Amino acid sequence: MTGFRFNTIFHKTKQFHRAGNFSKTIAILPVFFISLFFSDCGHSSGQEVRDSLRWWKGNLHTHTLWSDGQDYPEMVTQWYKDHGYHFLALSDHNILSEGQKWIDVAPGDAVFRKYLERFGPDWVEQKATDDRIQVRLKPISEFRCLFEEPGRFLLFQAEEISDTLAHLNAINISRPIPPQGGNSPVELLQNNVNAVIAQSRETGRPMFCQINHPNFRWALTAEDIMQIRDEKFFEIYNAHPLTQSFGDSKHAGTERMWDIILTKRLAELNLPLIYGIAADDAHVYHQWGPAYANPGRAWIVVRSHHLSPESIIRAMDAGDFYASTGVAFKDILFDGRTLKLVIRPENGISYITQFIGTLRGYDSTSRSVVDANGIQIRTTRIYSNDIGKILVEIKGTISTYTFTGNEIYVRAKVISTRSKDNTNAGIAWVQPVVPGVIK
Repeated sequence: MTGFRFNTIFHKTKQFHRAGNFSKTIAILPVFFISLFFSDCGHSSGQEVRDSLRWWKGNLHTHTLWSDGQDYPEMVTQWYKDHGYHFLALSDHNILSEGQKWIDVAPGDAVFRKYLERFGPDWVEQKATDDRIQVRLKPISEFRCLFEEPGRFLLFQAEEISDTLAHLNAINISRPIPPQGGNSPVELLQNNVNAVIAQSRETGRPMFCQINHPNFRWALTAEDIMQIRDEKFFEIYNAHPLTQSFGDSKHAGTERMWDIILTKRLAELNLPLIYGIAADDAHVYHQWGPAYANPGRAWIVVRSHHLSPESIIRAMDAGDFYASTGVAFKDILFDGRTLKLVIRPENGISYITQFIGTLRGYDSTSRSVVDANGIQIRTTRIYSNDIGKILVEIKGTISTYTFTGNEIYVRAKVISTRSKDNTNAGIAWVQPVVPGVIK
């Protein structure tokens, strides 16, 4: 297969006028370069359409000073753009970055000083009070013009719907969605998912909802998530240090939950696949270390023709993306029977690919988890190792798995030598596929 990558160079100039007026001049000079980037198995029908596809890296879970993040939205956006991301969702708790909001800043505040130095006094709006400064938080409608570029960078307006029992991200919404509540975790999740769907239908705007960090405060179980209708996404890895993605001796990790959810939805509940998202859940931008919720630790990479909300969401809805903390792919191919992965290698790094799935006739029994006193804990039940078993393990940068006819689903996980104990650094998760459905 021969593929082509289209790049557009944009030359943008900005002028900040000391008189207090902000203006910008954007000169767009489209220059298209066509470069051969991958060759494999020759020409095929539909090749030209496929070859116009590109991989776009993004983060869908990010916080700013609009809620409990520790930096201004422009500074956060600048970080992601400077570090090679193509799209970003600003997802503050129960609020959109819109309208008027002023925050108090103490004299000498280092975060404010960096913001002022980066964007200048003609952009930063401030007013003095008796003992402190007030700073206006810019809404996304004002600052997106500083960052967005066709084919280079895109901002999503989003909200983390933070309900009593669970959090969900609503992506590309047009107005805030208040927490919908519910008498159980399942009812609460379903009510919030339904609210996002209702707004999308009402506005005609593409949107989606993802279930966030199910193990945060041990809020959700696999049994909760598997029942939700019209939900296709949940975080199989959240990089915040408090979200317990790995679980513990009494709680299943989120990846184990994923296999249970997939098996039950497909084999017993007659519900479709649910896809896995990796995200930063970034809050902290000036202190760095394992104890802080820093940016740049987990992301998704989406394959679509265009860097637009419509194209990104359409591709994600089809499962044409992967989640990663450091592994990249040249290509992911599935023809309905064979799943093929081609890793983009790094010097000095080796790779192992695990094809994981559940076979028909699996042991469906489960048992509850109990504490030291024999009292049942509300957590994901313990299931047979038949669910989510490693079917094949392959070393190297190219790997394939061909369905035998017994699989309910197959997904892939790539582990690189970047991986470290008790972290998911240097790992990628490929979305599950079912036999007969071509990706």
